[in-house]
Amino acid sequence: MASAVRGWTLVYGIAGAVGIAIALVAGVVGAVPWGPALVALGAVVVHAALVLVALPRVLSEQGAPRVATGLAVSTLLLLPLAIACVPWIAMLQFAAYPLLWVIWSRRRAAIAWTALSSVLVLVALAWGGDGDAWERAAIIQATSFAGNIGLGLWFTAVYRHAAETQGLLDRLTAAQDELAALHRDTGVVEERGRLAAELHDTISQTLAGTVLLVQRSRRELAAGVLADSTLGLVEEAAREALTETRTLVAGGAPVSHGEGLVAALTVLVDRLGRESGLRIDLRADAVTGLDRESEVALLRCAQEGLSNARRHSGARRVEVTLTELDDGVELRIADDGAGFDPAARAQGFGLEGLRARLGHLDGDLLIDGSPGATVLTARVPRSAVRA
Repeated sequence: MASAVRGWTLVYGIAGAVGIAIALVAGVVGAVPWGPALVALGAVVVHAALVLVALPRVLSEQGAPRVATGLAVSTLLLLPLAIACVPWIAMLQFAAYPLLWVIWSRRRAAIAWTALSSVLVLVALAWGGDGDAWERAAIIQATSFAGNIGLGLWFTAVYRHAAETQGLLDRLTAAQDELAALHRDTGVVEERGRLAAELHDTISQTLAGTVLLVQRSRRELAAGVLADSTLGLVEEAAREALTETRTLVAGGAPVSHGEGLVAALTVLVDRLGRESGLRIDLRADAVTGLDRESEVALLRCAQEGLSNARRHSGARRVEVTLTELDDGVELRIADDGAGFDPAARAQGFGLEGLRARLGHLDGDLLIDGSPGATVLTARVPRSAVRA
């Protein structure tokens, strides 16, 4: 809108300057007496000033009906007055007609005001002339009226098209802003879910193990047989939780101590076996080229499966098997515990979190909760393995 106001202001500033120049030249060269020339000069100056002051209000979004009507009436009166005094000022109709179309957005109103302006200019041109003056003025004004009607209709169509285009652009911009906000909100939700899963699969599991170790220590203390090795395990578990916390704060999720998935599973099985007294057997193929995200997913599955076997199953023996298949990598955790119903609604993030993590990799999680033969199987496809 501001650019449109500046553009029209420039156009009518130039038109006013042209009218002033015509009136002055007409008086200087003696084409008309100075009296009529000064009247024409005054009419042009007043009209130009009115346009420059009132047009910005008319073009504003709030609109100004009374101002628009006053500006249109001044155009109908002042322009013919100036033309009656100095006929050459009739060329300013090139600015007067578009002004009427700008003032009135409705085509019928613009055409009516343009016709009335043409009639008044016709009278001004032919006033005081001979019989042929009316005929010449009528031909000129009819031609001018027809041309300006065509120009006005084209101008209106262009203006409406521009307004519709701007409306579409505004709606598109609003939709893009809304979509960006939705993306931000989705990103926040996804990040919260990721952090929740990481907390559950790392620090939560380690702290749960620490609680069990503390309970074991209290039992040994009550029995008078508290061993330093048990306290060492509590300290080791607490340090592990501290390390995992620092890792999450730093934004990473390392699979192991820098040795790869097999080394991470070895450390996990060894620590859990010492803490719980479970017999845990690990058989692992030397899986190479597995990407970091897939390694993390399989390690989290091992942590969840072993934690469930330790806390809920009452198992005495657990087997962990890592196998490289033709189409991917498989992790299998089997225990001889009490089993459970996989279809039952689980509490917390555990198994559902693992399914979501593996699903992101196009992998899957299979669970057999048969008593005495509970098996958790996690697979990631070959596409997740990088040569």
